[in-house]
Amino acid sequence: MAKTVLDEELEEESGGGFSRFLFFMTPILFTVVLLGVLLTLFNIDFRNTLFDLGNRIPVVKNLVPDPEPPEGEMKQVEEEEQKQQESTDATVKELKDQLAKQQAELQTANQEAAQQQEKVKELQDQLTSVQQQEKDQQQSEEAEAYLKEVKKLANLYAEMSPSKAAAIFDKLSTEETLQMLSVMGNESKVAILEKMDPQKAADISIKLKDVNTSEDLAIAALQSRLKMESAADAAATTTGTGLDDAELSQTFSSMAAADAAKLILQTYKLSPEKGLKIMKSVNGATRSKILAEMAKADEKTSVKILNQLVSK
Repeated sequence: MAKTVLDEELEEESGGGFSRFLFFMTPILFTVVLLGVLLTLFNIDFRNTLFDLGNRIPVVKNLVPDPEPPEGEMKQVEEEEQKQQESTDATVKELKDQLAKQQAELQTANQEAAQQQEKVKELQDQLTSVQQQEKDQQQSEEAEAYLKEVKKLANLYAEMSPSKAAAIFDKLSTEETLQMLSVMGNESKVAILEKMDPQKAADISIKLKDVNTSEDLAIAALQSRLKMESAADAAATTTGTGLDDAELSQTFSSMAAADAAKLILQTYKLSPEKGLKIMKSVNGATRSKILAEMAKADEKTSVKILNQLVSK
């Protein structure tokens, strides 16, 4: 009997404990369920609120994750990110377009520069060609003018008596004599060669059959003249030989003024120093007659000679 009473007391105590637990937990569960329903109805993010509260607690914040933004805010953030991405893509595309445009412009500029260089090269080549043509033409004109003067001087010698012309040719170098005779007619050549020194006439006769172009003759004559002048200068410094002013004056004073004028003009064109030397060697009366004849034949050269005579 005693055992039965004890068991009943134990059963009452255990049943009373569970009843007390239910008594306390029922309102709490009801409150939790009610809060959940209310939060759901009013669209309150309870989870994020708890995360936010937990992040405010010094120790707990290290264990609690950051609250997730609301759905609307997340959508807004995504839209902003998308807009920012689109803006970035547009900026990159614009920069790429500008880079491509600049590269195309640079390529065009390089092509234009290359074309300009080609044009400059063509113009330089044309200029060089024109300058060469002008140079060749000038040399040709000078050669023609020189040959013309040689022919004038040769004609002057041909008009002289063969003995006088031969005497002058004996004083010239072989190359100079060959140059004069090469432009003369056969009759004048024969007449002058007959009066010349036999040995020199023989040498010239042999060279006449192998005569070269007028340009080669002119070069040979000039070289021989320079050689003779250098030899004459050397001899003059040592022995004092050569025609002096008195001999030159006597030679040209005895000639007719017209012939002397022609000869001096031709000599001046080939060697201005020698022409001036002859004019200075004659006396005033002879000089005036020669200048008058020279002015008739070539006024321009006569004025030039007179100016040089006055200035020297």
